Amino acid sequence: MKTIYKLMASSLLALISVSAQANLISNGSFESNPQANGSWNNYANLIGWTGGAHGIELRNNVAGAAFDGLNYVELDTTVNSSMSQNVATNAGETYTLSFAYSPRAGVSAASNGIAFSWNGVQVAALTGNGVGSGNVWQIYSYTVTATGVTSKVAFAAYGLSDGVGGSLDAVNMNAVPEPTTVALFALGLFGLAFLRRRKQ
Repeated sequence: MKTIYKLMASSLLALISVSAQANLISNGSFESNPQANGSWNNYANLIGWTGGAHGIELRNNVAGAAFDGLNYVELDTTVNSSMSQNVATNAGETYTLSFAYSPRAGVSAASNGIAFSWNGVQVAALTGNGVGSGNVWQIYSYTVTATGVTSKVAFAAYGLSDGVGGSLDAVNMNAVPEPTTVALFALGLFGLAFLRRRKQ
C-alpha cells in the first residue's frame, strides 16, 4: 500500500514538474520592450530577438489587441522582414513550439504571410484574409527536434512586401515530456484506480 502511495506521489510531482516548465523562448510575448498604448515602432532588435535587415515592428493596441499581454509583432515593417532567436536545446530532444498568429484586418492573404523556420528549415507558412476590425488570433503548435546544443527559431514575413502584414504573439517552447515521465504518471493513475476499487 505504501509503495502505491509513493508511486502516486512521484507521478504527481513529475506531472507538476512538466506542466510548470518555463518557456524556453526569451521574451516570447514581446512584453520586455515597453511600448506605449496605441503606438508602434520599428526596432532593429527586441530583447531576446535579432531582427532582420528591416527590423521588427512592435505594436501595442494598434490595428488590434495582443493575444497575450499588451504587445505583439508585425514583420512586414516597411518591407518584409524577419526575426530569430537561438535557444539552448539538447541534441536529439523533442520540443513543442507554439505561437499565436492573426492576419491583419482589411489586408488580403497575399500580404499576410508569416513563415516559421527551425534551424533554417521552413516548418510552416501561414496566411489569411484579414476580417473585422482587429486581430483574430489562432494558436499553431509544432513538434521539432534539436540537432545540437542550440536551435534557431525564426519567423519571416512573406508575400506582398508593402508595409502591412500578419501579426505574431505568444511564442512558446517546451521540451516534450520523456516517455518515462508519462509512464510514471500513468502508473500513478493506475494505483489511484486500484485503491478506489479496493475501498469499494
